[in-house]
Amino acid sequence: MDSQKKKYSELTDCLCTSIRKSARNISQKYNEHLKQSGEKINANQVSILVTLSQIENKTISELSNQLKMERTTLTRNLKILDKSGWIKTNYGLDGRMKFSKLSKNGKQVLDKILPHWKKAQNQTKKLLGEDLQLFQQNLKKLTL
Repeated sequence: MDSQKKKYSELTDCLCTSIRKSARNISQKYNEHLKQSGEKINANQVSILVTLSQIENKTISELSNQLKMERTTLTRNLKILDKSGWIKTNYGLDGRMKFSKLSKNGKQVLDKILPHWKKAQNQTKKLLGEDLQLFQQNLKKLTL
């Protein structure tokens, strides 16, 4: 092994890379199931809608922090969700702050995709097997 490869070989077992890669793979599985709903929505957008279904009138900064999502990624997705009519965006008194909330159409799309999401959830649970509960506990530790 040449010195460069040896120097970086320990990075091949990087937890960050493995977790990010796994997250992308899981998202792809969910997206495959969500496509079957007939809606143009992805797992990332579903997580935003679900969060907005639980809370109302959060600023983009607050929502970004809660979702642990880059503001630019969140803003891009909020524009798509707003254009689709699944969220409503309101502005603060000074016009600088934006607040988003789930619309009636957003609730309807969540109802429509729910069975497809459940199929993806069950498939993922089967892949993780009996270690699922421990896996979820460990993931929660990382989100604190």
